[in-house]
Amino acid sequence: MTAYMRTPLVLPFAAIITVALFLLMRSLIDIGPVPVIEAEETPPIEMNVEVDDREPDRTPPLDAVEPVEPPPPVRTSEVEPAVPDAGNPVENFTAPPVDRPDLGDLSGPFRVDGDPTPTVRVNPVYPDIMAQRGIEGQCTMMFDIMPNGRTSNVRALNCTHRGFERASIRAIENWRYDPQIRNGEPVIYRGASTQLIYELES
Repeated sequence: MTAYMRTPLVLPFAAIITVALFLLMRSLIDIGPVPVIEAEETPPIEMNVEVDDREPDRTPPLDAVEPVEPPPPVRTSEVEPAVPDAGNPVENFTAPPVDRPDLGDLSGPFRVDGDPTPTVRVNPVYPDIMAQRGIEGQCTMMFDIMPNGRTSNVRALNCTHRGFERASIRAIENWRYDPQIRNGEPVIYRGASTQLIYELES
């Protein structure tokens, strides 16, 4: 049987298969009747246009604060006088003994040779942190006295606590002296020493 004779016989079967597949696909995608959902009626919006005449309370709420005891008063330090003395070099300012000056001719102006003498002495300020901790101590200091009476090269030789070192240096930097006189002229005096004692009031 030739191809021309088979074609009229195959066409009806192909059409039947196509229609069957179409019906099958339609049944697969059919979801049935779609229910109709009625839209709910939105309630009307009511607006209050009346103005409240009351003033808003803008005062923030305050928490109760417990009373706090005031800190203890800061006590000042006690400093031993730093005056020239040939005594114990640890307790006071130490300088060589003063030789009796040769006044010579007193008819004109003159300057007597001698060692430096203090004119202004500022007590150190007791460090707050040391006072709060109740720490006492002392510092042995050394410095030079310049011809103009100012102190220079102030340094701490030995301090019982480093907290007293800076306060001692600042105090001695403000000390003033009548300078050392040699041959009628002011000269630098090196290696003056003193001890500052820090004690709290009982």
